[in-house]
Amino acid sequence: MNRVRWRHFAIQAFLLIVAYYPLLNWLIRSFGIPLASLWEEVVLITFLGIAVVLGWRRVLKLLSDSVVLTGLLYLAATLGSFAVNTYYVGAYIHEARLAFEPFIAFVIIALLADEDATKMLRDLVPHLVLCASIVAAIGVIQYVMKVPVPARWLDKDTESGVISTRAFSLFGSPNVLAAYLEMVLPLGIWSITGDRPRYRKLLAVACVLMMGTGFLLTLTRAAWLCAGASFLTGLLMVRPLFAVAFAAGGSVVLAVVPTFRLRMTNLLSSSYLDKSNNLGRLYRWRQAFVNTLDHPLLGSGLGTFGGSAAQKYGFFGATSMDSVWIRVLAETGIIGFCTFVGWMASAFANVAVRFFRSRETLWLYTSIGLLALLLNMFTDNLLDSWAIALLLWTLFGLGALPEAAK
Repeated sequence: MNRVRWRHFAIQAFLLIVAYYPLLNWLIRSFGIPLASLWEEVVLITFLGIAVVLGWRRVLKLLSDSVVLTGLLYLAATLGSFAVNTYYVGAYIHEARLAFEPFIAFVIIALLADEDATKMLRDLVPHLVLCASIVAAIGVIQYVMKVPVPARWLDKDTESGVISTRAFSLFGSPNVLAAYLEMVLPLGIWSITGDRPRYRKLLAVACVLMMGTGFLLTLTRAAWLCAGASFLTGLLMVRPLFAVAFAAGGSVVLAVVPTFRLRMTNLLSSSYLDKSNNLGRLYRWRQAFVNTLDHPLLGSGLGTFGGSAAQKYGFFGATSMDSVWIRVLAETGIIGFCTFVGWMASAFANVAVRFFRSRETLWLYTSIGLLALLLNMFTDNLLDSWAIALLLWTLFGLGALPEAAK
């Protein structure tokens, strides 16, 4: 078997692992397979080794890629922040692994991919949609069966007696499930469009209904708003009338369904704002800005304010910063924040620009899902989830490929 066929086999295997990651992760951890807690790292390192062996000629070209360069700048900023603040190295390593290990997926794709990026993504979409539909179905079943959830997931003063549970599926949080589904749901909608056999469209409709139901039953307001804003932006560019219809339909659903209406109106209630300002999300955000004022250029150090590392090692007493963007600002300062924004922006631009150049709607729907996640990252620490981070960098990696990788 020649090098090209080996690369084809390897990239297809890797993309399938990414597509079915939530199910694979649940199976591996449920059955106590050896090294279950490290299986993601084992897979990434294995495929990275294969990618370097089979695609070593592309390494120098990869180093000139804008996404790689901005990622290296962000890495340098985090190292500079660590050096200036001189704190426990374990906290830095913990947070750095979460930030940079999933990026290896981007590198693997760049070194291995030989086929046209659009074709690769088109082949990947059915697997992503199928897995997300199964994951959503589990969440729907949880909601129907009223599976108990932690009290902190609900507002006991305004929602008690009306809302008793939220869908969270195989993830430890409804917010993570919502973020995962908001990336894949647009791809399911894309599967309904175009010239396809009727049976495939019917299957796609069923999957979209299941994913949409699971997404709504997470009762995650931030994800609803971010996904709505992203869809509205995308539709306005291609079908303004559809955008108006989408906005009207979404408003009707939120207004008619009592549970959804309660969740949205509670967001603007004085009770919610008071709680958020008193040791809640808004309070933690203010503390992050205070921390930034104390450490303006390089922050207090990656892993010291708001993430899982900061909580584990005692640097941060609350549950989470509830914002990737604000946490990065607090931990790495203005320099780190600017390089992180550049990293995300350059990766997203590759996907969005591909649509504007090719007018291929698959890239539009991919951009919609990615934009929704990037917006949602303002209200939750979502990149702590491997399911989200791995899919994010995989889609970014496909978007960064040339039309016909050599």
